[in-house]
Amino acid sequence: MPRVGEALIPGRALLVAAAALGAAFCYAASNVVEQRKAAAAPPEASMRIALLWHLARQPVWWLGILVDLGGFGLQAVALGLGSLVFVQPLLVSSLLFSLVLSARVSGYRLSRADLAWALVLVSSLAVFLIVASPSGGAQLRPFGAWILPVAVIAAIVIASVLVAGRVSHRWRAALLGGAAGMCFGLSSTLMKSFAHLLGVRGVVPTLTRWEPYALGLVVAGGFLTVQSAFQAGDLRSALPTLEVAEPIVASALGLSLMGEQLHANGPPALAAMALSLLGMAISAVLLARTAAGARIALPAGAPDGRDVRARSSGGLRSGGDRPICGG
Repeated sequence: MPRVGEALIPGRALLVAAAALGAAFCYAASNVVEQRKAAAAPPEASMRIALLWHLARQPVWWLGILVDLGGFGLQAVALGLGSLVFVQPLLVSSLLFSLVLSARVSGYRLSRADLAWALVLVSSLAVFLIVASPSGGAQLRPFGAWILPVAVIAAIVIASVLVAGRVSHRWRAALLGGAAGMCFGLSSTLMKSFAHLLGVRGVVPTLTRWEPYALGLVVAGGFLTVQSAFQAGDLRSALPTLEVAEPIVASALGLSLMGEQLHANGPPALAAMALSLLGMAISAVLLARTAAGARIALPAGAPDGRDVRARSSGGLRSGGDRPICGG
């Protein structure tokens, strides 16, 4: 596999790009389908197992899950042939694919502002992934070292969920999307330890450790939260905060907990990171603010009389909240 910074031959580069973009499109299609079905769920099911039970009885929702797995397979192909620094920025194009697909499915027209801020978000994410992607570091950390960072993340996630229950739909979706992104960022770090344990110790010894059970709990919580975000609002509300929170949390944990090193350093790299974070924050907020503007058709199966303004226009878990190997 090519290392970071290693040039790809033209033919392989095209194959890697095609696989990565194909994965991004699958993730977008999958999550537009999933959001459409989540938007039709009863409002009182939010952040409850009843929501997952409702979705599990929808055959089309399972089709979305299968497409999602197909995207994961294409991502694995891309990463097997190309470097992480080449593949990951291409995967964030799933946001743009999602905007277009959800607009097409829901029958609303994307504004120039939506597209402009989506481009800012995608560009900022790509810069952040290239410049701030940590590498190296420890594979395992003692249980005690996890307590403080996990407690901080848990506190923010719980606060976001509580506040989400008291605000309008667009901000509810944004808050739940951010909470889900934090869960998936944490799960990415736990996955690193879990994969190392499997490779070094095998299945049975790994199951005697705490890491696989913590990983399962975090993934389950993130999955329920992201489906609740899809239920609460449209793509422009739920997706940006999810896309922003996941890589930031994963990178912060890599640096502070696992002892990883930044890919690049020095004033130019720090300036690029700061600008990318600013771009992500501004674009995420402005996309969420515009999400309440359109009244669109009620998704099939939605209870009568619900306020569905800007709720059925699609969503995406993102490069990171897909099957937990990716970002």
